[in-house]
Amino acid sequence: MEDTRRAAAVVEQSPLDYTILRCAYMTDEPIVDYELTEKGTPFKGTIISRQSIAKVVVDLIDQPTLGIRASWGINQPNTDGDRPVY
Repeated sequence: MEDTRRAAAVVEQSPLDYTILRCAYMTDEPIVDYELTEKGTPFKGTIISRQSIAKVVVDLIDQPTLGIRASWGINQPNTDGDRPVY
């Protein structure tokens, strides 16, 4: 995880317009249900579907001013805990 943190720090210190998605454990479930947390706030859930991540990415493409210079945690609501919920 330290490599990931260093890479994120490089991106955040750059002049680029970026959005960093910090994803919970990814599943293949056909679910689009997610919540986003801002950097610096506690990460919530333990899982997120790939379809939910895709939805956020499509929203970022469709709305070019959304999420600029943001670092979002993304998880499925009500999956809080120490380990992925199945």
